[in-house]
Amino acid sequence: MTPSSTTDSPKRLPGERAALIWGVIATILVVVSTIGVFLVAPEDADQGVIQRIFYFHVAIAIASLVAFAVACVAGILYLRTRSVRWDDVGEASIRIGLLFSVLVVITGSIWAKASWGTWWVWTDPRLVTYLIVVLIYAAYFVLRSSAEDDRKARYSAIYAIAGFASVPLSFYSVRVAESFVHPVVFTGGGANMPGSMLIWFVISLAAMLALFIALLEVDLLGRRSERALRQLALRLEAA
Repeated sequence: MTPSSTTDSPKRLPGERAALIWGVIATILVVVSTIGVFLVAPEDADQGVIQRIFYFHVAIAIASLVAFAVACVAGILYLRTRSVRWDDVGEASIRIGLLFSVLVVITGSIWAKASWGTWWVWTDPRLVTYLIVVLIYAAYFVLRSSAEDDRKARYSAIYAIAGFASVPLSFYSVRVAESFVHPVVFTGGGANMPGSMLIWFVISLAAMLALFIALLEVDLLGRRSERALRQLALRLEAA
């Protein structure tokens, strides 16, 4: 009897293909945007080379707020379905959003110090409201660690929904606040920048959004892998 020429391939976990695809897309976009920002995009006549950090600073800030919006939607869906999948999406989105928020603060501080001679201005409502958003979502993990079992997911979902109220506040402060430290780039009349700069900003924004999705897919894949291994261990113990 000849052995079968076909063998069973290892079973793929749900989301493995999506994580790979988005990882490739994010890598390509990040590389392209980095090359374009530093080698192709025109240099600002007033601020010089330090202005190039704007492309990443603003793009990462928008991506962080998108991550918090995803967590809000995931919280609503969890309360409706009680599916652990949405709890995973909510926690992972806030975790990635906080990572992006730290990068926003770092890049913004570098830009401010080089351009205006100060790392932080407490009188600027844009900076303060964004910091409030960061602190609110940092407290999410304090709440999550204080509860157990089903209450952990339920309280986390409610907090993610309530916490999202701070995001429009931060966005609105950028629209209305007047400050020499933090200039308005996007106005009601459109982008306050040349078209050549706008193109590379859009590419940078696409790169950061793709990076968020890729990190989210990888995080969710890791959680599925952990659960699969836990179930396998239980089966082996039962056997």
